[in-house]
Amino acid sequence: MSSRDEMHDSWLAALREGLRNVRFSEAEDLTVECAFYGHLYNDGKAGTGWQYVVGDLRPGVEEDLLVALAEAVEEPSYEASSKAAYAPRSVQWAIRVLQSRKVFGGTAARIIGFIKQVARYLRDDDFRKAVLAEFSTAMESQPRLIIAHSLGSVVAYDWLRCHEATSATTLITLGSPLGLRPVLRELHPLCDACQAPWPTGIATWVNIAAKEDVVASVKELDGLFAGKIHDLPASNSRGTAHDAATYLKNVRTAQAVKVALD
Repeated sequence: MSSRDEMHDSWLAALREGLRNVRFSEAEDLTVECAFYGHLYNDGKAGTGWQYVVGDLRPGVEEDLLVALAEAVEEPSYEASSKAAYAPRSVQWAIRVLQSRKVFGGTAARIIGFIKQVARYLRDDDFRKAVLAEFSTAMESQPRLIIAHSLGSVVAYDWLRCHEATSATTLITLGSPLGLRPVLRELHPLCDACQAPWPTGIATWVNIAAKEDVVASVKELDGLFAGKIHDLPASNSRGTAHDAATYLKNVRTAQAVKVALD
């Protein structure tokens, strides 16, 4: 999304469409408040025409994330060892796998751009604080539920676990990368073999993952966190597998929203 207004209008339209399909009588009265932070990404290569290349990937969490995504959908075809698991050869392999699966349209620049967005949130403290501040401002509207897509699910979880209970008691995550080991490791470096903490104040967590969505390659989050998560499968077209609007229109999402608002 290029602007807060674009995000607001597209999300609201998609949500209302899904809610009308499940005959939610208050669909037209629905209001949303967006936590928009896309404008904070400004490294000279981000934006609608992303210009990233493989050489822009940094060793560590960026390469870990890339390979973790690829390994979730295909067995490694490189010689991996504890020292070489994330060597350039495996990075090239991961790019080829994700391009062949048409992740983000199969464009290497967009695949790398997504990886760098997630890694920057996890590793850049100043950036993370700015994103969380935006989320805090959005939460001042006292929402009844939180719907979080993609990296937004990481942000929402991160904010909730560090704040007191709020007006929202339902969390709906869509196309979430929260189950990826590199993400969990960065959020909870001392909790590698245990369940991650439950988000404060949340009574109901619904996680929806499309079978075609590589970003949500770990389809079931239940068991990874210290509470019951309702994991629901979905099916999106391959070309829109990770698309926010597609998820928001999905009957699974609409039903979860309807239950939360009834």
